[in-house]
Amino acid sequence: MKIDFHTHIYPDDIASSTINAVCKRSGIQSYTDGTLTGLKKSMARAGIDLSVVAAVPTKPNQVASIQKWLSSIRQPGIEALAAIHPDSPLTNNDLKTLKQEGFRGFKLHPDYQNFYVDEPRMFSIYEKIAEQDMFVLFHAGVDRGLPYPVHGTPKRIAKVHKTIPELTIIAAHLGGEDVYEETMRYLLGQDIYMDTSFVLRIAPRAFLENIFKNHPIERILFASDSPWTDQKEELDFLLNLPFLSERDKEKICFYNAARLLKLDF
Repeated sequence: MKIDFHTHIYPDDIASSTINAVCKRSGIQSYTDGTLTGLKKSMARAGIDLSVVAAVPTKPNQVASIQKWLSSIRQPGIEALAAIHPDSPLTNNDLKTLKQEGFRGFKLHPDYQNFYVDEPRMFSIYEKIAEQDMFVLFHAGVDRGLPYPVHGTPKRIAKVHKTIPELTIIAAHLGGEDVYEETMRYLLGQDIYMDTSFVLRIAPRAFLENIFKNHPIERILFASDSPWTDQKEELDFLLNLPFLSERDKEKICFYNAARLLKLDF
């Protein structure tokens, strides 16, 4: 079984315009039409059994509607992370309800949501999430087309981990695109998950080998960032890396994600 831990789709009525806007801003291409149907077609072609969808409210008043949509798309083969915005933090009851509904974690995008991951105001939010045994997936490093500064650097993420070690953290993009040296300095070997989204085939080869050989293999998750990469190409690339054992590949592509999502296996 194969799990893609980091994908994006959009409601059908805005998928086309959203895809076009991101492509224009970032200079990257889309490999699906950005819809649920498009993701399912991509999964079937790639041999992926489960995709985890992440959505990011850019304004506090978007949280409720995005969360409603995320709840509606969950089905066999499609899981979702819950919606959250730093300027509209969820209460303990909100968190408990989401957990009871089956949500296991949240996606935060420091650049889109305009916060630094180690801002003092964020720590009470992280503590509440940790108390519910839920996780946070951070966008990490550069986001193409967005202005500097980078709000979610490896150094800042490491500070959050040091302050709240009980919080399960996933640093997307193997610690972040274009911050590879900082990832190796601050995140390598730490009890922090990293996903492979977007950077797997573009990161320096020496960096990849260093991560896969020296970071706990139980803390690495296969992820594509679909539609911004092709799921099949990403999975095939990972499965053909010569420095990974078959057992390593099973952990990265299934067991690590299944454990976080609390799947029966």
